Amino acid sequence: MSGAACSAARAEVPERSAAPPRALRRLAAALLAAAALGCSSTREHVAPPTPEVGSAPPAPATALPPRRTEADAPGAAATRRAEAVPARPPELDLMRPEDGTYAHFFAALRALEQGRRKDHVRVAWLGDSHAAADFWSGALRTALQRRFGDGGLGFVHLGYAAYRHDGARLTADGKWRTRPKTPGGSQPVDDGVFGLGGILFSAHKGPVRAEITVTGAGPSSRLLWDVCFRSSAPTDELAVTIEGGPSQVLRAAPGDTVGALQHAKLSSVGATKLGVVPSGAPELCGLIVETDPEVRPGVVVDTLGINGARLATPLRWQELSWAAELARRSPELVVLEYGTNEAGDVTTDPSLYARQLAELLERTRRVEPDIDCLVLAPTDRKDTPERTPVVRDVLRDAAREGGCAFWDTYEAMGGRGSIEAWYRERPPRASRDGVHLTFRGYRELGVKLSNDILERYRP
Repeated sequence: MSGAACSAARAEVPERSAAPPRALRRLAAALLAAAALGCSSTREHVAPPTPEVGSAPPAPATALPPRRTEADAPGAAATRRAEAVPARPPELDLMRPEDGTYAHFFAALRALEQGRRKDHVRVAWLGDSHAAADFWSGALRTALQRRFGDGGLGFVHLGYAAYRHDGARLTADGKWRTRPKTPGGSQPVDDGVFGLGGILFSAHKGPVRAEITVTGAGPSSRLLWDVCFRSSAPTDELAVTIEGGPSQVLRAAPGDTVGALQHAKLSSVGATKLGVVPSGAPELCGLIVETDPEVRPGVVVDTLGINGARLATPLRWQELSWAAELARRSPELVVLEYGTNEAGDVTTDPSLYARQLAELLERTRRVEPDIDCLVLAPTDRKDTPERTPVVRDVLRDAAREGGCAFWDTYEAMGGRGSIEAWYRERPPRASRDGVHLTFRGYRELGVKLSNDILERYRP
């Protein structure tokens, strides 16, 4: 692989603390794997700081103390050797064998609850249309944040007209294009570089604008905004405006690899609205919205559901690129919520899903070796009464084989025929199509799942 073919990933130091050291080490490991996995480039562009209302000027740098020599104190060399060993993460001291498959996740929550942890505890929820509307996953986010602290919205799509996210108002004015054209497909398409959420958005015709308003943030909240974009030409630009501040123009730096995913980090105090106007053909690959963990760390749930998705969907993404995006998030728990669409693929051997789940876990653990995993069973389907429990059993066994927790959505609904019973209720908990649920149904599943997780947790 020649230098002309691939460029190394670069990262500039932001005006505030960067990703946690663990995430940086794992990102480096993912990037070093480029020789084996192919070419990809992820560059982090740090935008100029956004003016902040009521913010204090940065403190002056503190001079380093004079270097000591071995003659300064007996045993100093041994002390320096001991200090060279990386500090033990506080979470490891809080792990308990009885926590089982949630051991690392619960240890991180304990560290957060005890004030030992200085960064958010993040959860990545990958799934299908059940998660795309963020009702089910949103209920989990609400429960965890109520108990352990609000870390913000997490991942949000920009430029997506048919999309919602708990805690935000989103608009997408004008005509937008999505890539891949069928985001929930299973076959490889283009170069497979679609960002953390698996979908890119760009202007289709005429001027477009995307805007987000965070509805749950307090008037003095400090928010961190991480805008992901992909340029197709050096002239591509994004005009980003945070409420109360000037518009900032984001573009690829000279010499950057065309097509590399780039991130612009911005911050605000008291501002809850961000707008994006593209010029040229840049593609938006998502936005991360978090509270500042230096003020108070909490829990963040990244909802990465895609309409029509199957286990094969994330497997068609370019592994190195997605690995770098996942490493930036450094989640403690990954939720894999698939199976409902697979239950409808009646000509496919269900044993395939066990292999796909194992491969997806392998990709995740190459980036986050200690990550905990939770596999959710499919919901009941009216048109596949015999196949749905078969798919459930395959995913359950594959979860156990992969060392994951398993939550039986199918049984939580009531098993065979439950979706029809839920639809006949007034108000209904299931939709007319016999596949999806209503707001009420999804929220109920979210509350049941949250209660089950928190009942297992011991401070």
